[in-house]
Parts: sequence; C-alpha cells; structure tokens
Amino acid sequence: MAQCGSRACWFGLGVVLGVALGSACATLLRASPARGRPDSRADAPVVPSDASADRALTDDATDVVEYRGFVIHVFCHALGPGRFKALCDIWESGAVVLEGGAPPTTHATPEDARAAAISWARQWVQRNG
Repeated sequence: MAQCGSRACWFGLGVVLGVALGSACATLLRASPARGRPDSRADAPVVPSDASADRALTDDATDVVEYRGFVIHVFCHALGPGRFKALCDIWESGAVVLEGGAPPTTHATPEDARAAAISWARQWVQRNG
C-alpha cells in the first residue's frame, strides 16, 4: 500500500473513498427502487373507477336546505366503492355557525348519505338554534 505522510494526503484519500462509497450506495438504491422508500400507494384512498362521477360529488354543495332560519349546505364525498359520507355547513344570517358537521357513519349511496346529513343538521338546529 502507498504511504501517506501528510494530512493532505490522508484527506485526499478519505475524499476518494467517500465518493466511491457514495457512488456504490446510489447505484444500489437505483437498482432496487422499492428498498428504503415507502410505498406511496399504500396510503392512497380507494375510490370508484369512474372519477368524473366522484368529482361531481365533491366540488359544490349537493343540497342546500333552509330550516328554521338556518341554511344547510350538504357536501357528499365518495370514500370508496359503496362508501359515501356527507358533511354539512350550517349558516345563520350569512355566517357559518357549524362547519363540516356530519353523522359519524358512512352510507352505501350518495342519496342515503345526503338524507342522513340533512336529518342530522335539522336535529343540530333544533338543539342549538
């Protein structure tokens, strides 16, 4: 092995070995992309295959209902195949008094989810209005 008597020589040797080791590690990571990286698809929600139908459910309020001076805006969301949840915002005199309220269940159809959210919002108005 070559002799290295100065600090600069040892420093140069360390840099060369570091570059070689780093290059080897980068090559190994590129060769096996699943190693060391979490699967981003594992956290992805399961949604129905027709994405255009889901977009129609989540863009705007699907129902607007007036009840005892309150305005209830209902939003329906597809959570997966056969799983829908509706949320509602409750307004009074042009101001939001409850945002994102909903019954704690999911439903098989968007219509069932909407009906449950409207019923829940009416009960909320009766108790708090």
